[in-house]
Amino acid sequence: MATRGSRSKKVKRIFQQFDTNRDGGLNREEMAALVVVVNPRVKFSDEQINAILDEVFLTYGEFIDGEKGLTYDGLLWTYDDGAGDVDRDFDAVESKKGAEKRST
Repeated sequence: MATRGSRSKKVKRIFQQFDTNRDGGLNREEMAALVVVVNPRVKFSDEQINAILDEVFLTYGEFIDGEKGLTYDGLLWTYDDGAGDVDRDFDAVESKKGAEKRST
């Protein structure tokens, strides 16, 4: 199990990987990409993705920064709440990044 310090570093790396427009928030499109990457064995429908995002944005509304979306603190809070496994998700993100580098 990761310590809080190493967890926050992993969450920061995950956040930075998906905040593609670098505005400091994960909008619905960026969050959808995150959900897909950290669940590589699941084939979500658009409706399922939208339901997941609706729940995240409702549950963590205090961490939504307008159009920017979910802040870094909000993403960290989702992991603190147990909504995801930061170690597993970090590994999935790093694996995806490695695969993309190998294919270029």
